[in-house]
Amino acid sequence: MATTLITEIQQAQARLQFLSRADRGALVIRILRELKTHRQEALGNVPAERCVWIDRLIASVSSTISEIANMQDAEFNRVLNEFEKLMATLQDISHAKKRPKTIH
Repeated sequence: MATTLITEIQQAQARLQFLSRADRGALVIRILRELKTHRQEALGNVPAERCVWIDRLIASVSSTISEIANMQDAEFNRVLNEFEKLMATLQDISHAKKRPKTIH
């Protein structure tokens, strides 16, 4: 799912000037949902004190969706760049955990 979201982020960046505030808000909500899903699925068994970073990010994004959606194009693009990098990193980490370890 993160791959699809990364593609959506890239497409949004390509047509940024044509995105309405509602489109921007919907994208931020999709990103937020993906963060929550990752928190539950990939980090569900991790002690809470080790997940403070993602819990804070989720809370921060949740409380500022409208402010993010109302950013100027350049600012919003920077935010999308960071979310894109984060999603790619989380996806890489998730896939690395699922790969069987090779014993030599």
